[in-house]
Order: sequence, then structure tokens, then C-alpha cells
Amino acid sequence: MFLAGLLSALGLLFLIFKLGIRRVISYDIAFDIAITGFLIWSFAGTYSGMFAAMIGGLFVSVVLFIMKQTMTREVLQFTTRKLQVSKHIAMPVPTAQWVKVNP
Repeated sequence: MFLAGLLSALGLLFLIFKLGIRRVISYDIAFDIAITGFLIWSFAGTYSGMFAAMIGGLFVSVVLFIMKQTMTREVLQFTTRKLQVSKHIAMPVPTAQWVKVNP
């Protein structure tokens, strides 16, 4: 049970690393809930499956928490800028950029 939970959590953490860990750890709570919910759904049916899902969710939660406390992360910041359409008309245009945040 422990091994199944840890291995499934490691597999999902590797997928998160492919997404870009510096951007993911800014939104660690949403990813933690989604991964734990996915593990519960995938292991549903037996007591040992639920236990493995909870162990996997706990492992993912601890790893994401430690990474958020120790790594520089990137947060998506939305701003607006003025776009000059004509001589007298300027339109606000929304823009998004990733901003680095120190731990």
C-alpha cells in the first residue's frame, strides 16, 4: 500500500515537472487537491486502494509545500496597457506575464 501510493505520487510529480515546476508551485493547493482527487478516484473500490491514494496525496502535498518554501517560483500577473488606436482613442488591453517571486 505504501509503495503503491508513493510510486503513483512520484509518477504524477514527474508529470508536474514536465509542466514547469516553478510555475506549478505557485498554485500548489489547486494541484494538490486535483492530484489527491485523481488518486482517490483511480484507487477507489478497496480499503487498501484508498489508503494508497491517501499516502500518495500526502506525499505530493509535502513535496509541493517544501518546494514552495525553498524554490524561486513564478506567478502569473495580469496587467493592462494602453493601446493607441488613433490619435484620440486609447484602448486598455489586458496582458499577462510571469513574475519571479523569491521564497
